[in-house]
Amino acid sequence: MDLGFKDAAVLVTGGSSGIGRATAIAYGQEGARVAITYNSRKDAAEAVLEEIEAAGGTAYAVPMDLGAPESIAAAVESVVSHFGGLDAVVANAVSWGTLGYDERPSKIEESRPEWWTQIIRANLEGNFHLVQQVAPALRRSEHGRLVLISTDLAERGMAGAWAYGAAKAGLHGLAASLQHDLGADGVLVNVVLPGITLDNGAHRVIPQPALESIAAGFTARHLPDASELADAILFLTSPRTKSIQGELLHVTGGELIPA
Repeated sequence: MDLGFKDAAVLVTGGSSGIGRATAIAYGQEGARVAITYNSRKDAAEAVLEEIEAAGGTAYAVPMDLGAPESIAAAVESVVSHFGGLDAVVANAVSWGTLGYDERPSKIEESRPEWWTQIIRANLEGNFHLVQQVAPALRRSEHGRLVLISTDLAERGMAGAWAYGAAKAGLHGLAASLQHDLGADGVLVNVVLPGITLDNGAHRVIPQPALESIAAGFTARHLPDASELADAILFLTSPRTKSIQGELLHVTGGELIPA
């Protein structure tokens, strides 16, 4: 099925790995002009550009720091200038903060204000700045589409994930209002919530029997991989999708089965 992305101008933030990489390549397979942003891994971004081109798309990469508004503005200006506009934006870039996974406290009273501020400013305020910058181009497009990437942690939570969960939940409220604002000019705004997502572009570190055991704990009996998240994102941003607006789409493998 032709999704209508031929020569469309698309921006995928955080496109050098994981869900962003899979999504950028999927757009390339549809013949789109695809821009990705990267933070520090220019080499990884350049590898993705080659994959996009090999898939049949046109590729472009720009650096962007989600925690720096001026960097976001420069990245968007570069992409819009390069492509002459934008038809779809996938806000996928993420900041995990400066603490390693094992360094994060599980009790909120042990957290520090600067840890909270850093995560909120990048993942919530950073995406606010991104939307501000891309909004004029999306309004000018005949098929403007915006997808914000959240997480199921915004709803089910996890000890130590207060800042990250709050920032991502904030995107749900942002989208709820953006559908009225951008929707007035024909732009569709939706949110995708991944859960545990396998990265088929990286080295697998979880043994297959363990993966099967984890998957059996979800009602779909299946854990999605990054390409399946890409499928959902392309569906929501396709010109063929005309009336899905302000929705939260869960791509998680379903509900956890009670032990």
